[in-house]
Amino acid sequence: MWNDIELLTNDDTGSGYLSVGSRKEHGTALYQVNLLVKISSEKASLNPKIQACNLSDGFIIVAEQSVILLDSTCRSLQLQLFFDTEVDVVGLCQEGKFLLVGERSGNLHLIHVTSKQTLLTNVRSCIYYMLLLTYSGLFCITNLQLLKIQQDSSKKGMTVKNLIDAEIIKGAKKFQLIDNLLFVLDTDNVLSLWDIYTLTPVWNWPCLHIEEFLLTTEADSPSSVTWQGITNLKLIALTATANKKMKNLMVYSLPTMEILYSLEVSSVSSLVQTGISTDTIYLLEGICKNDPKLSEDPVSVLVLRCLTEALPENRLSRLLHKHRFAEAERFAIQFGLDVEPVYKVKSNHILEKLALSSVDANEETEWQQLIDDAKENLHKIQDDEFVVNYCLKAQWITYETTQEMLNYAKTRLLKKEDKTLLIYSDGLKEVLRAHAKLTTFYGAFGPEKFRCWLTPVIPALWEAEVGRLRCQEFETSANFESRFDVKMLESLLNSISAPVCLQKLCPWFKNDVIPFIRRTVPEGQIILAKWLEQAARNLELTDKANWPENGLQLAELFFTVEKPDELGLASSWRWISLKDYQNTEEVCQLRTLVNNLRELIMLHRKYNCKLALSDFEKENTTSIVFRMFDKVLAPELIPSVLEKFIRVYMREHDLQEEELLLLYIEDLLKRCSSKSISKSTSLFETAWEAKAMAVIGCLSDTDKPSELFELQEDEALRRVQYLLLSRPIDYSSRMLFVFATSTTTTLGMHQLTFAHRTRALQCLFYLADKETIESLFKKPIEEVKSYLKCITFLASFESLNIPITYELFCNSPKEGMIKGLWKNHSHESMAVRLVTELCLEYKIYDLQLWNGFLQKLLGFNMIPYLRKVLKAISSIHSLWQVPYFSKAWQRVIQIPLLSAACPLSPDQLSDCCESLIAVLECPVSDDLDLIGIAKQYIQLELPAFALACLMLMPHSEKRHQQIKHFLDSCDPQFILKQLEEHMNTGQLAGFSHQIRSLILNNIINKKEFGILAKTKYFQMLKMHMMKTNNITELVHYLADDLSLDEASVLITEYSKHCGKPVPPDAAPCEILKVSPNLGLSL
Repeated sequence: MWNDIELLTNDDTGSGYLSVGSRKEHGTALYQVNLLVKISSEKASLNPKIQACNLSDGFIIVAEQSVILLDSTCRSLQLQLFFDTEVDVVGLCQEGKFLLVGERSGNLHLIHVTSKQTLLTNVRSCIYYMLLLTYSGLFCITNLQLLKIQQDSSKKGMTVKNLIDAEIIKGAKKFQLIDNLLFVLDTDNVLSLWDIYTLTPVWNWPCLHIEEFLLTTEADSPSSVTWQGITNLKLIALTATANKKMKNLMVYSLPTMEILYSLEVSSVSSLVQTGISTDTIYLLEGICKNDPKLSEDPVSVLVLRCLTEALPENRLSRLLHKHRFAEAERFAIQFGLDVEPVYKVKSNHILEKLALSSVDANEETEWQQLIDDAKENLHKIQDDEFVVNYCLKAQWITYETTQEMLNYAKTRLLKKEDKTLLIYSDGLKEVLRAHAKLTTFYGAFGPEKFRCWLTPVIPALWEAEVGRLRCQEFETSANFESRFDVKMLESLLNSISAPVCLQKLCPWFKNDVIPFIRRTVPEGQIILAKWLEQAARNLELTDKANWPENGLQLAELFFTVEKPDELGLASSWRWISLKDYQNTEEVCQLRTLVNNLRELIMLHRKYNCKLALSDFEKENTTSIVFRMFDKVLAPELIPSVLEKFIRVYMREHDLQEEELLLLYIEDLLKRCSSKSISKSTSLFETAWEAKAMAVIGCLSDTDKPSELFELQEDEALRRVQYLLLSRPIDYSSRMLFVFATSTTTTLGMHQLTFAHRTRALQCLFYLADKETIESLFKKPIEEVKSYLKCITFLASFESLNIPITYELFCNSPKEGMIKGLWKNHSHESMAVRLVTELCLEYKIYDLQLWNGFLQKLLGFNMIPYLRKVLKAISSIHSLWQVPYFSKAWQRVIQIPLLSAACPLSPDQLSDCCESLIAVLECPVSDDLDLIGIAKQYIQLELPAFALACLMLMPHSEKRHQQIKHFLDSCDPQFILKQLEEHMNTGQLAGFSHQIRSLILNNIINKKEFGILAKTKYFQMLKMHMMKTNNITELVHYLADDLSLDEASVLITEYSKHCGKPVPPDAAPCEILKVSPNLGLSL
C-alpha cells in the first residue's frame, strides 16, 4: 500500500539512491532535476502500474490501487484514497472540488475533495454511463444501452464507418491534437504525425521506440502552433533501452528530432500528463531494489521529479557547493565552461581541511594526502595571484612543507618575471618576505614550535624578535628598532585577524607591543588606537560569552600601559608621552569606547539592563531609563524593578524621577497607542496599557494643574486614566461611569464610539475598587466584566464599519453571527481576530471554522496573536483535531527564528524566548520538528535554547544521542551565560535549572573542570558537586592543576556543608589530611 508520503525539494546534486546525479546524462541542453514528492510502500511491487497528471486545480498521482491528490505546486497533501482494484482513470473538475476515479473493475467514484466524502459509487452493470469531465463541470449520460443501440442500428440498415483506416494507424494508444496536427502513438511504440483534415500522414519516426510522449511549446497558446510553426514544439518521450531495467527520458526539438537532452531513468517510470504550454517536465519514477534472483526489480519507492531547463553555470555552482569536484570537472569540460573555478574551490576546500589537521603521527597519512592534492591542484590553476596567496595563507602543518610551497610560489613567479626589470613584482616580494620570516622563525624556535607560526605568522615572528631584544645589548636591539616603521606596524596588526585568546594577547600588547610602539614609532599610536577600537567592538560578535568585559580589557590597554622607567628598558630615553597624541580623533574615539564599555558593564551588573553596544551608543541617560522599563516584560514587576535598579540609576545620574516617569508614559503612549488605533481592540493586546498603568502607580500624588480637557481632542478618553489620577476617586469614577454607559453617540463635537466606552471602563477598573464599581452599576462585578467584553467586541465591529447595537449583539445567536462575519470579512485581519475571540468567548468549536482561523492568522503574519490563540485553545482537546493545529504551532515557533539574524536585536531576542516558551506550551510537541528548531537556534547563536529543544524530544534514544553530540561540540560557559541572562525568570526558569544541571554533570563526567576554572561559573560548579556529595575529582584537579590552597578552600566549604567543619587556622596540607573523614579518597 502506497501510504507513506513525503513532500520535499532536493536538487540534482543530492546524495543517495533517490538522486539522479550518478546517472547518464547527455545533450546540448541542460535540465535542473528537483525531487518534489517521495511515496513509499511497506511491500515492494513488481512493475506497478503508475500514472500522474498535472491539472490547473491539482496534481493527481495513481499507484496501483492508491490515489493521491496534491495541490498544483505539490506543497500540500489534499487527499489520499485506496480502492479495491487498480485505478485506470482519474480527473478533477469544478476548480478541483470534485475528484472522479475509475477502477479496473468498472466501479466509478465521485468524491468531494473538501469534505473527503464519496458522493457516488457506480457499480458496473449491463447499462453503460458516459461521463464527460470538463472545466465547467461533470456531464453524465445515463442508461446508455450500447448493445440495444447496436441491435436497433443493424435492423435499420445503419452502418458504422471507421474514419481512420486500421491499416494506416494500428492500435493507437494515445493521441494529442494541436490545431490541425494529430500526434499518434500506436501499440508498436511508433509515433506519427497526421493532418487531421485529410487524415494523411505527415511524418513518422519508426526507428524510435517511444512508450510515452508529451508535447510542450514556447508559443503563447497551442492554437498558434501550425506546421510552419512546429519549430516551437518540443517532444518529450520515454524510450526503451537495451537494458530492460532502465529507460531514457528524451527531449527532442521538432521537426528535426534533434536530441536536446537525455536522462537515464528506471524502467518503472511514467511521464506526468500536463498542459502543452508548460515549461516544466514532470516524471513519476519507481526506485528499484536490485535483486539478481528476479528478472524484474521490485519497487518500494516512487518519486515525483520536475525538470526545468537550466543554465550549465548554475549546475556547476551546485556541484561545487556539494564538493563533488570530480563530477564538476567533467561537467565543466562537457559544457565548455571555465574549469579553473573548480580547481580554486577544491583548493580552498583543502585549505579548510588543513586548518583542522594536526601534526599528530596518527593523522600523518591524512594531511599528507591533503598536501599532495593541493600541489596537484595548484599546477592546474593559471591565476598566479591566487596561487601565491594560497601558498602564503595555507597552514602547511610542517616547516618542510611550508618551505617547499613558498619555494614553489617563488619559482613559479620567477619564471614569469620580466628579466629586463630591476624590480621584483609585489607578489614575488611578498613571497620572499614570507620566506625570510619563516627562516627567522625557524632559527628562533626550531621545528618543534612550528605550530606557533600558523596562528598567525607575524605575531609569532614579532614575539621571537622581542624575545631577542630582551636578551641582547642596547646596540643590537637598536638595530631592529631602527628598521621598524609604520608599515611594519600595520602588517603586524592586520595579521591578527582570527579570534585570539585575550589572556595571551593582552599581556603581550601591554608589556611589549605598546611600549615598543611608543618608544620606536610614536606616530603609530594613532593606528594602534584605531585597531584596538575595532578589535574591541568585534569581540561582541566573536566572543559573546565574555562580552563586554573582554572589550573593555582590550580597549583600555592603550591607557593603562606602564611608564618606561617601570619597565626598565634600555632605550627609555626615546619614550614619547601619550599626552602628545591624546587629543587625536582616533585616541578620543577609543577613550569614548572605554567609557561606554564601563557604563555598559555597570548597566548590566548593577542595574540588570543588558544592551548591545550599538544600541547603547544611540541612547542618553533618559532613554536608557526607558529601555530599562521596556525590558520588564511583566507589568507586576515594575515597582520592584524600579526600586532595585531604575531608581538607583536615576539618582546616581541626577534625573528627576516624576518627570521621567511621565515622559516614559508619554513615550509608551506614542509608540503603542497608534498601533491599537489602527487595529481591532483585542482582549489579548493590552500589555502596553498594563505597563503604563503600573508606571502610573509608581507616581506620587500631584497637584496635573491640568484640567480634565480628558473631551476636546480625539484621544481624550485614551488619556483620561492618566489625567484622572490627580482627582478624587469618587469624581473620577462617576466621570468614567458616564462615558462607559452613555447611550448617546456624540460627545460635544466628537463621535462617542464603543472604543471610547471600552477605554473608559478599562480606566474605571484600574482606578476604582470592586465595591465602587458595583455601587455605580448597581450590578455584581461579574456582570460589569461581561459588559466590558461585549463593548470590546462592539468596538471591533465598529472598526470594521459593521453597524450593530449593544442589544442586538446580546440577543443574536452567536454562531450564526460568527459564520456570517467569517463569510463576508475573512479577507480582513481585524475581522479574523474578532471572530477568533468571539469563538473563544462563546465556546464555538467548529473544526472547519477553526482550521480557517489558524490559516488566516498565519497568512496575515499575526504571529504573537496566533501564539496566544494557540495557547488558549490548547486546553480544548476537540480542537486538537483541527488539521492545521500542529502546523500552526510549528510555524508560530519557527517564523520568528527564520526572520531573526545575528546580532539579535532586543525585540528579536524576546521573540526567540517566546518561541521557546511556545515549544514548552505546545500540546502536540511530538509533531514538532524539534531538531530543525534547535538548528535554527544554533544559527542564531542561542545554544542554550537549542539544548532545551533537544531535551524535549519524545524519543529517549534519539534524544540521548542528539544531546550527547551537542554537548561534545558546544561551549559550556556560553550556555551557562545564556541561561543566566535569558532563561532565569518566568516560564523558562524551571527548565533553565535542568539545563544547568545537564551541563555541569557533563563537565563532571568528562572531568573537564578547567573549562570553568577562573570563571564566575566555577563557584556554581563547586556548589553543584557539593550538593551531590561528589567533590573528590574536583579536589584532585585543584590540588594537581591549580593550587593546594584552592583545594583546601573547597574541602573547607564542603566540611561546613557536611556539618564537620575543619579548624579555621588549619594549614592546606592539614586540611587535605582530614578529607577521608568527609568521605573523600585522595
